[in-house]
This record gives sequence, C-alpha cells and structure tokens, in this order.
Amino acid sequence: MNADEFRNKIKSIMFSDKPYGLEVYACVRYDQKFKAKRFIINDELREMIAQTLEGTVESKYLKADLEVDSSDNIADNKNILYEVVQTDSYFPFSFIKGVKDDEIYSRADEESLQGFCFKLNINENEIFLYQNIYKMRMIQKGKNILAKLGGNQTYVPYKDEILGIDSRVDIVLIENSIFTEKIAMLQKQFKFEQYIRLEASKTIEVIMEMEILSNTAKLLSFSEKEKLTNAKKLLKARNSPVLKMDKARLLARLQNHPRYQDKFQIQQGEIIITSEKMVGEFIKMLNDDIVRSELTDQEYDSISKHLLDPIPAVIN
Repeated sequence: MNADEFRNKIKSIMFSDKPYGLEVYACVRYDQKFKAKRFIINDELREMIAQTLEGTVESKYLKADLEVDSSDNIADNKNILYEVVQTDSYFPFSFIKGVKDDEIYSRADEESLQGFCFKLNINENEIFLYQNIYKMRMIQKGKNILAKLGGNQTYVPYKDEILGIDSRVDIVLIENSIFTEKIAMLQKQFKFEQYIRLEASKTIEVIMEMEILSNTAKLLSFSEKEKLTNAKKLLKARNSPVLKMDKARLLARLQNHPRYQDKFQIQQGEIIITSEKMVGEFIKMLNDDIVRSELTDQEYDSISKHLLDPIPAVIN
C-alpha cells in the first residue's frame, strides 16, 4: 500500500461525511499471549477519545510528506511507516478479531494491561488504532494518597483508580497490514524478530538453490547472529533483482564489474566464501547498496553514506 492509499483509507472512515463507530478494547497479556477485552466507556469519554484520535491521526498520518515502505526494507532504518503484512506464520493482531460481548476489562486485568486498541468503522469498513502502554498508566490508590475537591472547597479522599489514555497512536491496522515506524516496539511486544528471521530464511533458500556460494555454512552463521542486523539485510535482499538473474550471467558481470571483481573470487561456477565478512559483501551486492552521485561523481554506501574509493563509472 502506498502513502496515498493509506491516507485515503483513513480518510474514508475518520474524515468522511458519515459518522463512524468507535469501540475501545483493552489489550491484556497472559502467559505471553495477547487478548482483547471490551473497555466499557460512556458517551462523554467516547467523544473525548474520538477527538483526541482525530487530532493525532491528522497530524501524524495525513501529512503530505508521509512515506510508506515495505517491511522488507527495515534494514534501511528510516523514520517512516513500514507496512508489515500479517500472514498465517505471523499474525500478532489476530486477537482483536471476534471479541465476545461478555469479555469485559475489569480491575482484575490491571496488571496485565499492555495497550488500547480503538476500532473505528463505517459498516464493514474498519481500521484499528493501537496505543502501546510503555509505563503503567494506573495511579494506584494503595500506593498514593489521592484527593479531589468536594463540596465547600474541601478536599476529600479519591478512592477510585485513575487510567490515562494518551494522545498517541503507535500502530495503524488496515485489513491484514500493520503500519508503524516503531519496529523496536514490534520486536519487544509482538515477537517481530520471528517474522524477520523467518523471512530472512526464505532469502537463504533462494541463494542456496542458485548454488552460487561455495560455503553456505558461513551464510547461515551470518543470519543467525543474536542481533537482527544481518537478518534484516537478508530480509531486504529477498526481492533483489540480482537473485532473479541467470547464474552464469551474474557471475560474468561480477568478474567484469570494477567494484566487485576484486572482492569476489569465483571458481568452478561458485563465489568462494571463507568468512562472514565476505557473506556481508555478497549481501551488500544483492541489495545493490552502492550508488554513484551524478553531482559529485563519487560512490557511496546508500545506507550509511560512507564514501568509497573512486572507480571508473562506466561498465561495459
């Protein structure tokens, strides 16, 4: 989904001529599993939440310069919206579907509260807005003395719990897609690491099927590092045009390419891999991370903008 489609989907519900419905779900987690429960509110609070959401969404998600990109490219680490398409193998927000009427949030759920999910709909057309709770928003009466102004200008004890709802939207859910710039939050709260490693493994399968590397063990070791940096690079390479090239043509191009001919040693139709560093160079080549500036005629790493040694620009 591109930025215009994303904005239009939101506008069709939140900023159309028709009034939309608003339901609030409390997202709780028990035994590492999320569950949505109905969060009962009165009309006054519903209107306040609606106004807050509209202001937040308009300022953050309807900007003319909004950028939306596929989660395949999260290795670029840009401060933009990434779209994660939920599939059978990774569907972290399946819990918000089909919430039963008798599943109601109560005080017993306070310690397990993880966030709020706001369902906005016009008939069958719907979106969900998720707000993560980074710190418990409860002001618990057992740990604090709370007071409110009563009659005759006298303060009296306030004995109920207080719960804050922020003017913040961390995730937009449209159909089966997650839209967010908070990838770290997805990793921490919704096991996004599993998605990254699974999709990176699909790139490895394609590379292994090409039979282009002499040592696939180094490739596997590269991908299995505890930090996700390498797996993210492999995820980005999944849709590389290089992987769609004929093997013989690719090897011939690499042997004559002024940037890569000295980086890769090719023997018997395979790129000789002796270290994970060489795997890193191979993945960088797949992602085509080297760009040449037409203005300065210099070459850069397209992610870090690290200046590389000059080479001839023309490839025969």
